[in-house]
Amino acid sequence: MLDADPASLVTIGTVSLSADRILIEGFDGDNCSCRDVAALAIVWAIGQLQKELQATLEAPGGGKASVD
Repeated sequence: MLDADPASLVTIGTVSLSADRILIEGFDGDNCSCRDVAALAIVWAIGQLQKELQATLEAPGGGKASVD
């Protein structure tokens, strides 16, 4: 991502959030350094959270989010 060559994720994993850490597991990238994979995984996770928020706000039970 720091050069002109395109980089992309080829395997999607999980992004886990806690108060003091973001854990990224199972992601793999094409033409990516580990830093690039981390950045792309975070961007992917933000997009997923935005979709989930929209679905949750549209209707009760509209999303997949749950509170335990």
